[in-house]
Amino acid sequence: MKKIIVMGIPHHGNIGDNAIAVAEEELLSKYFSDYKIYYMQEKYLDVCAKKVKKYINDEDIILLHGGGNIGDTYERPEKGRREIIKLYPNNKIIIFPQTAYFSDTEKGRNELEISKQIYNNHKNLVILAREEKSYNFMKEHFYNAKIYLTPDIVMTLYKPNNLCENRNGVLFLFRTDEEKTLNDKEVKELVNNKYGKVTTSDMNLGKGIVKIGGKVRDELLENKFNQLKEHKFVITDRLHGMIFAAITETPCIAFGNFNHKISESYKWLKNLKYIQYCNDINDLESQLVKIEELAPEDIKYDNMFAEKCIVDIMLKEIC
Repeated sequence: MKKIIVMGIPHHGNIGDNAIAVAEEELLSKYFSDYKIYYMQEKYLDVCAKKVKKYINDEDIILLHGGGNIGDTYERPEKGRREIIKLYPNNKIIIFPQTAYFSDTEKGRNELEISKQIYNNHKNLVILAREEKSYNFMKEHFYNAKIYLTPDIVMTLYKPNNLCENRNGVLFLFRTDEEKTLNDKEVKELVNNKYGKVTTSDMNLGKGIVKIGGKVRDELLENKFNQLKEHKFVITDRLHGMIFAAITETPCIAFGNFNHKISESYKWLKNLKYIQYCNDINDLESQLVKIEELAPEDIKYDNMFAEKCIVDIMLKEIC
């Protein structure tokens, strides 16, 4: 039986990354049921990828987990990806939708050169770029790979608001890590004065989610979806905060972070009136007014644009 091996599934507590894994699994089970599909967690790549090599034929397809970690910000996934690409030179390798960002530093430039050499040395590498800036970057630097432009794979999910008819309060989903650039204190003061009831949460649990396809991960994701649905709207500087708002039909104002992934990914959602991107904190009040003026018919999500885009490419490259 033909095999697909998905490598790099997250074991950590970032809810967005785990939503990516769920979306990957759902897409594969729906459209590639004639394949035997195996999953390997990121933390085991350095050991297990070599151990299972004897069970993987050249005709088998290797898929690498998507996200926002092609670059020098997160060393472990990039180094793991390089090792897989080197270890399986004869297999078709497809990287699920990713953002590429190498910092303009000596380290970033050095890491880019290493990745370029490894990526371009593979004869059958396919990369899905989840926004236009990454697509153009990949086309320039990973010139021997096939590059496609697609949405983030979490946009293929649809979690409609069937929980609460009466939403209440504002939900903050703000970063606390190295990607943070927003002065969220100003945002909180403005919103607190205007709305009173606010909830502060995060998209990172700070602990591992170890069960692939199990209840632990699914329940944690469902709890987060429900949290968004309970609130009148969301303010976030997290990419998957914005995407979760879209797929749960929750009005949202999204701020950017230290790179381009939110501003560029917003282009896939810009036609949704209930998702607003804020470049300047001084524009927040006017965007809050737009959110308040939304009619019920303005808050509707259709995931098929994302599913069709990604599936068409996957069918073309795998089948």
